[in-house]
Amino acid sequence: MRQQRSTLRAGALIAASALALHELRYLIGYGDGSGRAVADQGHSYLPAAGAVVALLLALAGAQLARSLMAAMRGAGEERGPTPFWIAWPLASVALLGVYCGQELTEGFLTSGHPGGLAALAGHGGAVAVPLSIAFGFIVALALRGARAAIAAVASRRPAALPRPRSLALARPAAAPVVASGSLIARNLAGRAPPAAS
Repeated sequence: MRQQRSTLRAGALIAASALALHELRYLIGYGDGSGRAVADQGHSYLPAAGAVVALLLALAGAQLARSLMAAMRGAGEERGPTPFWIAWPLASVALLGVYCGQELTEGFLTSGHPGGLAALAGHGGAVAVPLSIAFGFIVALALRGARAAIAAVASRRPAALPRPRSLALARPAAAPVVASGSLIARNLAGRAPPAAS
């Protein structure tokens, strides 16, 4: 479950960054005509994609809040974080892969969209590479920040209070009983003999 929490956060951040990268790439590549280019090139699915991304971000935010509350109670901690110098390139490569897949799919499915290499590099498409690196940095930083927040909350959790000691006075140990005679003679039999009928 801990792995699912961090995977949901990473997935939501990658999805949001991929959408922002796509929009920013068109804004940089087409300038004031970016809205027309988006409309002409078959990007009518983007509002629905934006709604899905918003839902993913809301779920990831709820999971983060749940993890923070669990850290306050001392229940479970997440596994060690992926080092930042690994998370950043991984996120950047993932974003570039999503961008390339998205553009190639749009070029294949939509008649007004350039296809092949022109879909990736045409009209300033090469700007997707530095944008992927920048957004990958933001994703890695956000994931690190979430883990740092959980760790900070967990470390501020008050230590468990020691159990109070019993207020009853300790009894001295009883001296061992030494048998001298029969149990019946010392009145230690436990019960009287049965009554005569």
